[in-house]
Amino acid sequence: RQSASPRKHIRSFLQEMAAALTAPSGPVALAPAFRLTHTAVNSFKGSADNDPSYIMGLASPAAAAAAVAVAGSERELKLYDRATLQCTRTVAAPAHADRVNEVSFAPPRSAAAGLLFSASSDGAVRAWDCGGGGGGGAAPSLELRGGREEVWSVSVSDGPLVAAGTQAALLLWDVRRADTPAARLEVHTEAVSAVRFQPGSASALVSGSVDGLICSIDCRQTNDDDAVTGVINEGRPVSSLGFFGPEPASHLHVLSSLETLSVWDLQQQAGTCLARHDALRREVDMLGEEEAAAGAGDGIDYLVGCQYCPATQRLYLVAGEHCGTLHLLAVEREAVVALASLRGGGGGAARGHTSDVRCFLWDGGGLLSGGEDARLCSWSPDGDAAAGSDATTLASTSRKSAKPPAARAGGAPARGGSGAPRRANPY
Repeated sequence: RQSASPRKHIRSFLQEMAAALTAPSGPVALAPAFRLTHTAVNSFKGSADNDPSYIMGLASPAAAAAAVAVAGSERELKLYDRATLQCTRTVAAPAHADRVNEVSFAPPRSAAAGLLFSASSDGAVRAWDCGGGGGGGAAPSLELRGGREEVWSVSVSDGPLVAAGTQAALLLWDVRRADTPAARLEVHTEAVSAVRFQPGSASALVSGSVDGLICSIDCRQTNDDDAVTGVINEGRPVSSLGFFGPEPASHLHVLSSLETLSVWDLQQQAGTCLARHDALRREVDMLGEEEAAAGAGDGIDYLVGCQYCPATQRLYLVAGEHCGTLHLLAVEREAVVALASLRGGGGGAARGHTSDVRCFLWDGGGLLSGGEDARLCSWSPDGDAAAGSDATTLASTSRKSAKPPAARAGGAPARGGSGAPRRANPY
């Protein structure tokens, strides 16, 4: 960090980047800065003081849905009202016999539409009906098992298929015949840490692993050799990945357990790396003079996740500091641009995060974040905020709450005519 005024440094940095971003790919579209509006503490019953349960994952059935599902460290699944952050229902407590590693709603065109899927270290993928009442003792609508291996990731297709990444293999089920896996694909040499179906597809899947490889999978095939249609060597343990870009989404963002980000074009079989950002930690100085003097932190400690925003046709990244501060950034081919910071002031229940943030959701207006401090924080666009702290619009994503053993770092728990707008690059 420069010894001169950090605020002046950041203002100059943002002005320079704003000028650079008016290149042929078009300027980054910004929204007003976010301000903290609500905070809730996720807790579980069964202890004398109603102990907090830190938030492992968030899921929403749609961008503007009124409810959001929360997975807690005490293995419970709950529904919260998005506007008030009031808990409206305990779906299951406990939902699994071991840690819940990921939660995801089935897409609207799926054969399992409306169900909430949870992946656990107990070796099971379970599906839950979140409608109606419930007191935490509800049975799952589906239970998918393929052995006793820990399940790290789950994804549901726009058809009948469900995919899971386990400690030893990639498993596929057809929900219409869910008693046994439809396929077991051993296409990686280490734990399969992330799986994602291509949006709108019933059979196109990508899988990422601690072995540093990303495989493109045709789920209509049931043996390893025929199922793998392409392989990318990321070279680092993959912690999360996701599709992005205009439909049909053909680009991939990949985060590693070393807190690096890479962007890939999957239109060619071998995949083309469009951008690689390997030195993000501690590099973005987002502090003002007062915060720097108080030792509030100085930059990025970890990456939470990233997602494409169709409205701006841009890819955005959320990163954090161990003190609880969040940073919003835009991902460009040559750089990752700092846009704004989210800090919660005040004390008691009104304050923002005080520890690592694990996941976030965006509904087109407000931002929702969940962290290891058990806090669920709602951030709303502030139309009166200063232009110097502008933030970008974001879509939903989540950071792995618990990584496969070999991927863990630091012991963490795991573009028309001259009068038409120019179309932006999807990265």
